[in-house]
Amino acid sequence: MLNIQLAKKYAAAMFELSQEENRLPQHGAQLTQISNLFEDSRELKAFMDNPQIDLQVKKNLMSKILADDFDAPVCNFILLLIDKHRISLLSEIIADFHALSNKALGIQIVYVKTAFALTDTQRTSLLQKLESITEKTIQLKANIDPSIIGGVIIKSGDRLIDGSVIGQLKSIKKQLVANC
Repeated sequence: MLNIQLAKKYAAAMFELSQEENRLPQHGAQLTQISNLFEDSRELKAFMDNPQIDLQVKKNLMSKILADDFDAPVCNFILLLIDKHRISLLSEIIADFHALSNKALGIQIVYVKTAFALTDTQRTSLLQKLESITEKTIQLKANIDPSIIGGVIIKSGDRLIDGSVIGQLKSIKKQLVANC
C-alpha cells in the first residue's frame, strides 16, 4: 500500500513539473521510452534494483544512457528516484504519470478486442464514433483474439461493451438455461 502511495506522489510531482513546462506529451513519451528500456533489459533492471551497487554508479550509468535524448527534468527525475531508492517503482510511477497526463490532455484509453485485425477504415470509423460519444481524444489499444469468433469487445475505464459473437452465444445460453 505504501508503494502505491509513493508511486502516486512521485508521479504527481513529475506531472506538475511537466505541466508547468508545457511538456506533458514530450515527458510522457520519454518516460515511456525509459520504461521500455527497463522492460527490454532485465540486466539493467536487475542492476538498478541491486541494493549492493553504489548509488553513484547507478546514477552515472543512467546519466550516460539518458544524456543526449532526454530532457533535463526527466533525467533529474530518474536520478532522484535512484537517490531515494525508488527506481523499483518506476513502472508504477510512469503508469500513474500517464493517467494524470491523459486526464489533463483529455485523452481516454480504449481497449478494443476483435477476432481479426481492424482495417484502417474500420479503425478510423470506430475512433470517430468513440470520440463523438465521449467527447475526448481516444487512444485505441487494439488486440486480436480469434476466440471471440467475430464482433468487437470495447473496454474503457470501468465500462465494457461486449458485441462479440462468443459473448452473444454465452448470453443466449444463459437465457436458455434460466428458462428451462
